[in-house]
Amino acid sequence: MLVVGFFIFILLLVIGAPIWLALAMSGGFWVYVQMGLPLVSIPSQFFIATDAWILLAVPYFLLAGNLMTYMGPANKMFKFIKNLVGHLPGGMTAAVVVTAAIFGALSGSSVATVVAVGSMAIPQMIKMGYSKENSYGVIAASGTLGQMIPPSIFMILFAATTQLDPGQLFLAGIAPGIFMSIVLIIVAIVVSFRDKTERPQKSSLNETFHSFLHAIPSLLMPVIILGGIYGGIFTPTEAAAIAVCYVLIISFLFNRKDCTIPNFKKSLINTMITTAVIYILLGGAKLFSTAMTYLQVPQILTEFVTNIQVADWIIMLLIILLFLFFGMFLDAIPILYITLPILYPVVLSLGYDPIHFAIITVASLMIGQITPPVGSSLYAISGHFKENMGVVVRGSYPYLVGLIVATLVILYVPWLSIFLFQ
Repeated sequence: MLVVGFFIFILLLVIGAPIWLALAMSGGFWVYVQMGLPLVSIPSQFFIATDAWILLAVPYFLLAGNLMTYMGPANKMFKFIKNLVGHLPGGMTAAVVVTAAIFGALSGSSVATVVAVGSMAIPQMIKMGYSKENSYGVIAASGTLGQMIPPSIFMILFAATTQLDPGQLFLAGIAPGIFMSIVLIIVAIVVSFRDKTERPQKSSLNETFHSFLHAIPSLLMPVIILGGIYGGIFTPTEAAAIAVCYVLIISFLFNRKDCTIPNFKKSLINTMITTAVIYILLGGAKLFSTAMTYLQVPQILTEFVTNIQVADWIIMLLIILLFLFFGMFLDAIPILYITLPILYPVVLSLGYDPIHFAIITVASLMIGQITPPVGSSLYAISGHFKENMGVVVRGSYPYLVGLIVATLVILYVPWLSIFLFQ
């Protein structure tokens, strides 16, 4: 029966069925046939999967990010960063990485980040002489940084699955997120030397100062959210709701031109669509993982791994390679819910810190978002700007290498992930 269930899963993926349906059908088969539970228990698993307080943070953070995009605050943030470093060699690409890292953390969506930041930056970059490949590549790669820099949707979902404290995961992601941002900035500057770009005139001190004043409300948002969480003032879920209120207030006070009902509706619609996708994936993954646990797949794999004579670091490297392989064909959230119930017990049996493993997992999933042929960030760039996929993929290769190197450093230098707890 185990083989039949996996056959159903793979067959549905091959014929192009939605991933949530493939998970639900194979998991439902095991639940009904192998476990002997009634069919009525199958839809109940969908509700159980979303019945967690921490998961309420997901739609709130998504809404906050969409409001930042459509209501104007994101534009002011990008303008300040561009005025600050845009005149330096490769400065425009560095400004893109920093803006995408901040915006991605607030939006919780790589696709939303590449579209929002790309719409602001790519026309200016191409006009300045940056190649299309480099412009698209740096946007696609830096759009993934928000999954590492807190507050992160991936970390919220990881915490909900493993019962870890999301606040600790947020804290652990700060240093690796900054490190990965620096790596991408270095790659961006090196790649930009190949482009014959026009270096814009350095913004005057007065212009930079005024853009900074306009960007202060946007730049304060991460400080308020993370400061409130770590100060014990509110929980991550409450912080997400406060983020929405904060963006609405600063948009109304400082961005009256963009603070309109149509833009508010766009924010709500995009948030509802993304939330619905995540939640229905949760339901399908819950069926799948429940069956995996009943069939003792995690226990069997754990026993196998602990009995083989292989160094722990090799096993961890193989786990990263597994994430990267799945990232070529699946989106990040299905990968998380398919692999985590199986791999998490294995990693714990090896004696690895669960928080360190969470950071490694998030870093690996980030890479999958710019890995062809099914990188979500690549498709977002190609579709939104109506550009040939080959151009986007070629541009992303240097940044893909940078992210892989950064992930290996995080794996073998666990201090980066846990030093804030020491």
